[in-house]
Amino acid sequence: MEESAQRAEGEKGPEERKRPHIPHQATLFLEGRLLGEDFTSPRLPRGCRVSLAGHALRDPEDHQGEGVFTLWPRTDEEGRLSEVLVALKLKRPMEGPELQVHGLLLYADRRKLVVLIQPKVGEAFRLVLPRARGFTARLEPKKAYRLEGGLRGGWLVVERAYPLGKWDLHRKGKRPAPEAIEGDRNPYLEEGRGPSKAREARPEPQPEPEPKPEPRPEPEAKPKPKEARPRRDTIRVWRAPEEPAEPQGLGQPPPLPKGQVMGLVGEGPFYLVLKPQALDLWWPRVEALLPQFPKRYEVRWYPDGSRAVVAWDLEALKVWYKRVLRG
Repeated sequence: MEESAQRAEGEKGPEERKRPHIPHQATLFLEGRLLGEDFTSPRLPRGCRVSLAGHALRDPEDHQGEGVFTLWPRTDEEGRLSEVLVALKLKRPMEGPELQVHGLLLYADRRKLVVLIQPKVGEAFRLVLPRARGFTARLEPKKAYRLEGGLRGGWLVVERAYPLGKWDLHRKGKRPAPEAIEGDRNPYLEEGRGPSKAREARPEPQPEPEPKPEPRPEPEAKPKPKEARPRRDTIRVWRAPEEPAEPQGLGQPPPLPKGQVMGLVGEGPFYLVLKPQALDLWWPRVEALLPQFPKRYEVRWYPDGSRAVVAWDLEALKVWYKRVLRG
């Protein structure tokens, strides 16, 4: 009896197994409306199942009305968004990418990623996430990543990635911001090669040569005087000041010139700002062309209804904005 009891204690179920050190999550931020227990959003694909969870389920009265909501997404085996759990309505403007996923990479090719999410509470699940056009960098399975992207026509598309451990240390203020894995480059692999290829490239060990007979000692020669090295000038290293922990002016976008409802503003980062009057005509074009933006960007919503595309490369933003204007 005692031996069977000990075996039963040693066999833990999936819920009792050790969770990852950094809790996994999959979060999608979308604008929508919650009336009672009915959530709607014009960006959710047809047939996507919707239910309440988290704070919105426990206290739905505090999350009624229109706004930007935190959703927990699920995908089918082909990568389409099949279900969302509505967790809460944000009380202040959203910062950062629309899609944020922390998980263990199970499989990766040039078209899609398969990620295992092990949340702090609840059962683990898988997400199938297509890659954005141009994002072909090699990622290593069985490693944890932070993936960023957005909802594009019913698909959760990944645009860049970070090693989850390095990103978490930066979030806690213990390390500088890690370099993003984007485009066709992974800076954390040796010259773009994986460990297996790096091992293949190493030369095979050569057999040690046979020891040669020791030569007869020669009379000691007087050491030559060392040449005086030229004195080096002191090098002063300039470091850029760190950015503030939170950007200033989160409550409203940078102002546009008087009478203008859409345009480029800012001195770095740079903004394409759309006032509420311009959303119906121009936002569908902006959203449709976002996957073609070649550099890092963010989409921000503001309490007054304005929206902005934020980028750090002005020339790339100008070229892409001309495509938006041409339709």
